[in-house]
Amino acid sequence: MIARITESDLFEACRFLFGNEVQLSLDFLSYLQPNGAKSAYRRKVKETHPDLYGQDDSGAQQTQTEQFQRLLSSYEVVCDFFKLRESGLWTPARASSGPVAPTSSPADHASAPRRPFTGAASETCYLPRRSLQIGLYLYYRKYIDYRLLMDALFWQRRQRPNLGDIAQRWGWLQARDIHHILSVRGAGRRFGEKAVGLDFITPRQLQTMLFYQRSQQKKLGQFFVENAVLGHDEMEKLVQEQKEHNRRYGKGTVFSE
Repeated sequence: MIARITESDLFEACRFLFGNEVQLSLDFLSYLQPNGAKSAYRRKVKETHPDLYGQDDSGAQQTQTEQFQRLLSSYEVVCDFFKLRESGLWTPARASSGPVAPTSSPADHASAPRRPFTGAASETCYLPRRSLQIGLYLYYRKYIDYRLLMDALFWQRRQRPNLGDIAQRWGWLQARDIHHILSVRGAGRRFGEKAVGLDFITPRQLQTMLFYQRSQQKKLGQFFVENAVLGHDEMEKLVQEQKEHNRRYGKGTVFSE
């Protein structure tokens, strides 16, 4: 069983693995891939392995041993994160010495006090100068926190049909094909990627199914309106501001979700 991982522990592990020059954020975690982590781990091994220091320099060797143990621990945390993310179970646990509180449900947010709507981004918030999907836009504007964003994304994911059902309904895959694809283990590989890699479907068929899948899911903003996190008019105004932001920094690309 994989242990719960706090967001702070994961960021600390990534900082040690990738270095202080990497800007750690929600985006970084979403784009992080196992191959990249493995490459960083191998580079770090060459820098921290205790065998690089002779027996005569016991102090330096002890320091390197501690650094190497920290590297192993950091890489293990990141690998656990990949397993949780692949299983759809990634939710950051709170850093606490006591029991971890259960993940909040969407109903919990309905009674929570809403953040006052100001109509403009806080002067203290960091807003990346590039295209942002609406969930990340609200997160960076500080209208929602990380945990609420994860709740919304899981809610949205539950609304859409899975690729296996779509492919079987369209006659592109049989039940035995789906079972075989699911049985193939591969860290960080999604069902569609594995189906293409095993030559069960073409990349074009995968893109067609992904487009249809997205068309069947509800817009993410609906979650925040239904759970009284934001009012309907507030949400509409923020979507327009998000589109304007993306026109300005995304070379005309607009993600409205």
